[in-house]
Amino acid sequence: MLEAAEYAATLCGSFRFATSDNRYDVKGLLALAEISDSENPIDEDSFYVVSPGGAIGFCEDGEVIDWLILSDAAPKEDLPLIYQAVPQIKFCSKCGASVAHGARFCGKCGIALRSKLSAI
Repeated sequence: MLEAAEYAATLCGSFRFATSDNRYDVKGLLALAEISDSENPIDEDSFYVVSPGGAIGFCEDGEVIDWLILSDAAPKEDLPLIYQAVPQIKFCSKCGASVAHGARFCGKCGIALRSKLSAI
């Protein structure tokens, strides 16, 4: 959680719990995150997400987001309920040019892309 809190602190200076009125400044949020990480480490399939406004959510199954900390900078922010990964950019293994999702041929060198793509 500390990593997510450090990033959220660059977006906002005041936070509150989603389920209560307890408020935290950046210093308090970082202290809370350190304690959380030491007492409740998450497993390798879980991760934290940070909204553009600085809210912090926990994603245990890779899809559903449990929003834990809300940002006072964006109190009416529309927070998503599920996590949707951004599609990976694909590159041609022959010339390295980026290729459009679903493309069958590289637009730069023309090689067939069926099994020649690498994801980065």
